[in-house]
Amino acid sequence: MGLQFEKWEGTGNDFVLVDGRQAGALPSTWTSGQIQRICDRRLGVGSDGVVEVSVNGKGHLLVDFRNPDGSRSFCGNGTRAALAWACGAGLIQAQDAAVSLEAVDGVHQGFVRADGTPGISLLVDEVPRFGVAGQDPSSSAFLDTGSPHHVMWLSSRAALADLDLEAAALPVRHHADHAPGGCNVNVVAPGEQGALHIRTFERGVEGETLSCGTGVVASALSDMVKFGEKGASSRTVHALGGVLEVEAQLGSDGRFSDVWLWGAARRVFRGMWLWLAACMVSLGMTVSTPLHAEPEGLSLAETLSSQAQFSLLTASPGQDLYAAFGHTAFRLHDPVLALDLVFNYGTFVVNEGFYVRFVQGRMDYRLGVERYPRFQQLYLRQGRALHEHVLHLSEEDVRALATFLERNALPENATYAYDFFRDNCASKVVDVLEEVLGQERLKTRCVPTDSTYLEALRPFMAGLPWTGWGMELILGAEASTPMPLCGHAFLPDVLAAQLEGMTLDGQPLVFSREVVFPVEGRWYAGLAPQAPGRSAPVKFTWGLAAWLVLLWGLTSQLGAEAGLGRVAEKMSKVTVGIIASLTTMMTLLFTAMMLFTDHNDTWWNADLCWTSLGVWTLTRSIQVRRGKATKVGARAKVVAGLWSAVALGSTWVWPATRSALPWGETVVWASAGLALVSVLACLQTLGVGATKRAH
Repeated sequence: MGLQFEKWEGTGNDFVLVDGRQAGALPSTWTSGQIQRICDRRLGVGSDGVVEVSVNGKGHLLVDFRNPDGSRSFCGNGTRAALAWACGAGLIQAQDAAVSLEAVDGVHQGFVRADGTPGISLLVDEVPRFGVAGQDPSSSAFLDTGSPHHVMWLSSRAALADLDLEAAALPVRHHADHAPGGCNVNVVAPGEQGALHIRTFERGVEGETLSCGTGVVASALSDMVKFGEKGASSRTVHALGGVLEVEAQLGSDGRFSDVWLWGAARRVFRGMWLWLAACMVSLGMTVSTPLHAEPEGLSLAETLSSQAQFSLLTASPGQDLYAAFGHTAFRLHDPVLALDLVFNYGTFVVNEGFYVRFVQGRMDYRLGVERYPRFQQLYLRQGRALHEHVLHLSEEDVRALATFLERNALPENATYAYDFFRDNCASKVVDVLEEVLGQERLKTRCVPTDSTYLEALRPFMAGLPWTGWGMELILGAEASTPMPLCGHAFLPDVLAAQLEGMTLDGQPLVFSREVVFPVEGRWYAGLAPQAPGRSAPVKFTWGLAAWLVLLWGLTSQLGAEAGLGRVAEKMSKVTVGIIASLTTMMTLLFTAMMLFTDHNDTWWNADLCWTSLGVWTLTRSIQVRRGKATKVGARAKVVAGLWSAVALGSTWVWPATRSALPWGETVVWASAGLALVSVLACLQTLGVGATKRAH
């Protein structure tokens, strides 16, 4: 069965913390061997114990602590972690008044300070016994603070740091004075301003731990008695894992009351332990940690109940470029197991060499696994819509899909070569369903289209005009070809619509769309539909063309007579130089993307027809400036004229041959404007000014 848990630590003491309200076999019923397995730091989750937390009919918090060897005892740090978790989960309110906590040794009190520090009271009925286990009374004591603890004093922190703790602790750990169960062993040394420093060898763990709450309390109380303190007293204790505070009242009879332990506690991660599969999934990060099953266990699919179901989640576009097209993921929900996971083909890791690989077109994406509430909260915080289509699958199909996704989430299988148009988080859905269900059973029934990939992107890029134009410029012929059947599925929005027409064994593949939460604001990213900025690239390039024509006119005889000719000529040369430099750099970029990267969709870029004119223009401008330009011959002018015609045709005519849309909708008007600018700049270098300078 699947067990949801959280990993918590309190000053370095770490615990597997389990919500006792969930269904299934809980740790309170587990054998010692099962406890040992989950606490094992190589074969399990790894911890200093397991804490099961629930609330009884009295409203008391029930805290059942199991040591790593399976035995039960009271654990101070584990109980503080349980208190902090219960407050965060809304089970109790301990910020305004103390609450009751029931543990193996009785009823305790718990309280959370205003700064979030959890504290618990301890039941200490005994007084320290000095001089036990054959040791000197001045340097040793024993006190049970819910767990039995032997305390030894050293003279300095240096001696404590140099101590071979295991060698010092083992003779005491099993001494006859502590029979039959043995005890924990704590060694302390004095610090500044009455503080203590401590190292603890814990029974059950059978080794040193970074902190032990009951050991800290036993050491602090014994130290108070050793120095004859009365009334209210306290100690600050420095463990290897952090700082704890102990407060107590010492009565005239030597007994303690109002004993409290305070210290930090925090969640490390959430996870799921599939006991029968001996499998743990760490789910505290956005990128995945894989599901896997050991050979002797059952797979995830074999643990699912008959109520398990898969659905497809569709998120609306986000404001960031990588999220501007939306997102798709599989959701697996099993209410019986309290299992709710998202299998996400859209995860990637930004690590060393990531950006180099990105430029080279070698993008590695991964199948990630995370908890659904965490996935859901991300889109809720961003104000993005989240829609869900529950898949109409049989129990057998659910298990088959779970097996496929579990296997593909293994480290050796999780990574795949990302292709924006053909192999992304959305297109993977169709591939996976066809692989698992079979193409004979699954009928996609996608509506044929003669649209191109670039045309499919335009609704998403309309609100991001400069980014959209950049994509139009950089993508080549492949992106301008009509998409194959179901090619639209690379867009999550389109996939969600197509799902509603798909069938499995003649029945609808999905149930009706459910809106988990609606979008806040506009569906698409970027500027509003009527915003003037949407046409900014078009205005810019055509304005630049008009500027060149104006300067060209001012450099004519009429302009010179008006006294503007010389100024206009200089401004024209500067403008042409900038345009030539820009288009030359674009030529180099497009060529490099085509020849030196794995980006298939940047091949055969028609925009090279007009950007390459910039190379001519820049070369000619440099020659003119240096006085080395020769007169342009008739043949060269014919070549330049033909080249200019091809340049204009690549933006004005060629797109119409690749699309079924009306001519006016196929032309990328910003590119058409910049192509005209490139042609005008080239023609100006063939003009009178250049010729005169050549003479």
